[in-house]
Amino acid sequence: MLHDMAAVFEQFGIDYYIVGAVARDIHLSADPNSAAYRKTNDVDLAIHINDEGQFRALKQALAATGNFELHPTENIKLIYKQALEVDLLPFGDIEEPDRHVHLTDPRFVINMPGFREIYPFVKDLVVNEELTVKISTMEGIILLKLISNDDRPERTKDISDIEHIINFYFDLYDGYIYEEHFDTMFMYDTGESDYLQLVCSRVIGRKIKTLLAGSAILEERLKGILAKRPTTWWRAMLDGLNDG
Repeated sequence: MLHDMAAVFEQFGIDYYIVGAVARDIHLSADPNSAAYRKTNDVDLAIHINDEGQFRALKQALAATGNFELHPTENIKLIYKQALEVDLLPFGDIEEPDRHVHLTDPRFVINMPGFREIYPFVKDLVVNEELTVKISTMEGIILLKLISNDDRPERTKDISDIEHIINFYFDLYDGYIYEEHFDTMFMYDTGESDYLQLVCSRVIGRKIKTLLAGSAILEERLKGILAKRPTTWWRAMLDGLNDG
């Protein structure tokens, strides 16, 4: 699907990156023991869009390939070959000051905080000689899940996803932690059963702080979100967000 989309994106000069469950699973696949509990048949793509006219023209061009159908009621959703759902999540200049994107025909409103902040830090993934895709960093995924759960607290799967990532974060990034954040190894009691998870939560908080360096308002919102859930892992993330 991404291969079929790439040519159309290039035609419009539109950049994109993978977010959501697919991005999560790509990162987790580096460790055979860290597979996510939940699988998904949906693909979420954050796409850098100038205005609604460009967004509408992009969807029409994708539909014209014959591989995509427009969803009748959800403005951001396409169906690929009658089998795979893809959500196109527009961010960038199309956003209004309150970070909302208002779409028409059909009417659809989506809130996009965090997507613009993640964009400069996305990673290239070489799929094959013909296709290289961009994916959100793992910390970007956690950032979006924290916001999503704050907007919709009934989405408890966001919390379980974050905890699953924390559980395997050290196995995935231990070299990075040793090289860049070795001081965190001395901040917690090694006798604690969740010692490594506390270390990883602290590092994740620091990484999220880097993502939000130019967004003071969103950083303060994240601090409030973490403060509302006073578990040890959340407190460690908040401490990382507050680190100098």
